[in-house]
Amino acid sequence: MPEPQQRDELMNEIISRLARIETKLDAHTPQLNDHETRIRELESKSGKRWESLTLAAITGLVVGIIGFVVGKLFG
Repeated sequence: MPEPQQRDELMNEIISRLARIETKLDAHTPQLNDHETRIRELESKSGKRWESLTLAAITGLVVGIIGFVVGKLFG
């Protein structure tokens, strides 16, 4: 078992290293938040495109059916 002085030095070294790690993490947190926001935006874009495509297809189908019915009634 280390002597009390060695143990204190070791604890001080550990505390010092943890403080440096915390400082580095604090420095990178804004970047990580920015990346998370950008990734969420990119993920939602494909969903929005799919919704637009689906809406256009349904609208085209409905217009086609209405055109067909009107053509039969008045044609």
